[in-house]
Amino acid sequence: MSISNSSLSTFAHDFEYLGIQIPRILLPGEGINLSKWSVVACDQYTSDRAYWNRVESQVGGEPSTLRITLPEIFLEASDVELRIKKIQDTMKSYIEKGILKDIGEAVIYIERRTASSGLRQGLLFAMDLEKYDYSRDSKTLIRATEGTIVERIPPRLRVRKEASIEIPHIMILIDDPQRQLIENVAANMLNKRKLYDINLMEHGGNLAGWAIEDSSSISDIFSILKNLLKTAEQLQNTKTPLFFAMGDGNHSLATAKAHWEAQKTELRASGRLNEEQLMNHPARYALAEIVNIHSPGLRFEPIHRAIFCSDTESVSSFIQNHPFVKKSKPICESDLKKLLENPEGQNRAGIFDGKQFFALEFVDPSSKLPPAFIDEIYANWNISHSPAARIDFIHGWNDTKNLTGEGAIACFVPVIARERLFRWVAERGPLPRKAFSMGDAEEKKYYMESRCIR
Repeated sequence: MSISNSSLSTFAHDFEYLGIQIPRILLPGEGINLSKWSVVACDQYTSDRAYWNRVESQVGGEPSTLRITLPEIFLEASDVELRIKKIQDTMKSYIEKGILKDIGEAVIYIERRTASSGLRQGLLFAMDLEKYDYSRDSKTLIRATEGTIVERIPPRLRVRKEASIEIPHIMILIDDPQRQLIENVAANMLNKRKLYDINLMEHGGNLAGWAIEDSSSISDIFSILKNLLKTAEQLQNTKTPLFFAMGDGNHSLATAKAHWEAQKTELRASGRLNEEQLMNHPARYALAEIVNIHSPGLRFEPIHRAIFCSDTESVSSFIQNHPFVKKSKPICESDLKKLLENPEGQNRAGIFDGKQFFALEFVDPSSKLPPAFIDEIYANWNISHSPAARIDFIHGWNDTKNLTGEGAIACFVPVIARERLFRWVAERGPLPRKAFSMGDAEEKKYYMESRCIR
């Protein structure tokens, strides 16, 4: 039985309390090649033009999310404004031509299978931006887990400002060690409407989705979420706990928040909507997939650093002799990798100058995480020695190591243990930017569902 209008009204009130909404979903209509429609999140392969050239070749002239998103590799392109205008025009045409179809209101259960991680499960909701704040001292239900770089919001905001739809790559974590929510949904999928089941391009694995539309299932989801919220209040000893923690797409959600705040101010000033109408505006919400941080199919991976500069020997010496570094010692690659993968390496880091690996021990390891130490040391070098130097954030050990052949110092960091994440953020605020990744680049969210925001 589908959700009735009266039931929806009840659920809307219930879910608002939890900071989420049951979204009205848009999906490609019949005849659309979904394997060409779905491309990886725009914040991946930011230094790999060959990757995006291959995607362009595979998509060809077919309808695709490649046409309605802006890969970050093009953020600094000279024609970025033309690209943004074309994205906005294409969104409108996809709706007008029926390429995108309204499938109604539903929670979407998502399964993603990859060769590296196996099965990852999620639930797609619309997140209430009134319950989200990315500031360091935030006490909202939905919070950032890493530092938000406000300078990265404006180019994304230019895309969203005139966009008719949103198509997100946001994944948000929930702390459910007993696996009561998503895994319970997965065990009760009999007779649910299957929406898609496709193999993704570029080694992305398989993606499948089902619509959860019946009142009984929706009610069960609400009850479990309500109990999990009570548990979070008890564990964090507060009535304002961290309930939903950003996993991927931090700056995309921050952009949605900025857009909503601007819309809210503009519409209030215009007087076109009363307060009730305003607070029901679709821009108040942003689509995101909720994933259990304890899911075995969710790999926590470090995001390493590559510092590009003209004098790598000087940078290597600067890092090793920085006041933040208590000790630096030569180490073989296999031992460094083993160290950073084990609990005793949670507060260490490593560098590779193209010839020798070094393990770094910091002077006050309890004060901040290793990625923060590396970022601050780089910032010191950038300001005092080489303004032309730049840092990039790299997924994968070998990809980072190989950049030493292109004039970079490779900086290796551990990843925070998932069991520490909620407590760390609740007590100390967001981690440094790019502190962890959920899987490798090809395992990131591929675009599929969308939603009207105008």
